[in-house]
Amino acid sequence: MPRKKRNKPENLYIIVERLRSTPKPTSKQKQAYNFSDPTALRALRIHRHLRALETDILEDRDKKKISLSRAEDDSRIVLCIRNEEIHCSRVAYLTPQEFTMLRRNRRVANVLRKCPAWKDVA
Repeated sequence: MPRKKRNKPENLYIIVERLRSTPKPTSKQKQAYNFSDPTALRALRIHRHLRALETDILEDRDKKKISLSRAEDDSRIVLCIRNEEIHCSRVAYLTPQEFTMLRRNRRVANVLRKCPAWKDVA
């Protein structure tokens, strides 16, 4: 009986990189993904999560406080976006690979460099 091939985490992030490198569709273009592979579905979810975080970080920077820290187990990076206007927070736990992908956007990287605990995380 042949062994089932397991997808490595590297394959997951290769797919995420490809998704992030494709240009954004215009409003008339709808992208339909038809993935049957669970790794590809996970990659699409990560891609959309990172894109949403980029949007949150870049919009209305005057009304938001962003902080970075390490999780207790030290394997993940905690990104906390606090909206002072409506008194709510968004907390994201990112792997080091996801955090690196997020920082590839120069505008996001510039905002994150100004955050407290940047040097502890980077």
